[in-house]
Amino acid sequence: MRPLITTIRRLVAAGGWLAGFLLLATTALISTEIVLRMFGSSTQVAEEYSGYFLAAMIYIGAAYTLQKGEHIRVEILRERLGERAGLWLERFVLIVGLIFASLLVYAFFKQFNASLTRGSRSFMPSRTPLAIPHAAILLGAGLLWLEFFAMTLEAWFLPPKESKAA
Repeated sequence: MRPLITTIRRLVAAGGWLAGFLLLATTALISTEIVLRMFGSSTQVAEEYSGYFLAAMIYIGAAYTLQKGEHIRVEILRERLGERAGLWLERFVLIVGLIFASLLVYAFFKQFNASLTRGSRSFMPSRTPLAIPHAAILLGAGLLWLEFFAMTLEAWFLPPKESKAA
């Protein structure tokens, strides 16, 4: 089980690096647009693509943020419970998170599939196939599902001292 969890963690970490790259790409794109506008020109795609990059960055980076424990958590209830009850609460919360991530993957897959089969394109000058940004968001939701899955496996099947969730 540990090799599976390690593989998932590496995939999620790669997603974190991809989200960081998207942040740099967005910064470069917007900076380029600013400079070009000073000279009376434009990329014609900066607004559109920076929006796509932002959405992809948020969803792809969400799993990495969860992995690092940086999502907002209210620990007051867990702190007041004993160690055993706290572990059960953690397990319950992880299962709820896994269910939520499953619904997210399902919804984004439907969106991706619809844009792919219909050949939907952006109404902006680039006419970007919408399946591309939808695929990036689906990737992020899939990574989030994988991280919840890895955390759930740890909480249920690894001894508490070895588990990060406990």
